Amino acid sequence: MPDLAAIVIHCRDPYLLAPFWSMVTGLPVVEDDRAKLADGSLGPTEAVLLRDPSGHRPDVWISPADDLPSSGRIHLDLVGDAEERAAVLAAGATVVRELPRWTVLADPEGNQFCLLPRTEAHADALLPGH
Repeated sequence: MPDLAAIVIHCRDPYLLAPFWSMVTGLPVVEDDRAKLADGSLGPTEAVLLRDPSGHRPDVWISPADDLPSSGRIHLDLVGDAEERAAVLAAGATVVRELPRWTVLADPEGNQFCLLPRTEAHADALLPGH
């Protein structure tokens, strides 16, 4: 089986979404991209790389795209406790809907993702098509 190497999140504004997804995933922006974000020097098609320094988690690329569908650009399932949920909301996420076993949230550009409580993450909560 192939290993998952990276997740790509297409967006309109990498300056907005790179810091958001860095905070939400806990993956730091790589040094070169952090400098470009700080001085506004990203090229028009240049992606921003979020990378786990230990190399244990997949990379996340925040990549600008001209044509974005209204849904389906990404879908991540994240696991977190109440404090982490509050931090995600404080970073700019919004609640789309509350379900019995998880919450559907949206990032600042409307990409939806799910947040499951830690107790559900190892249960059968990850159902196809949610």
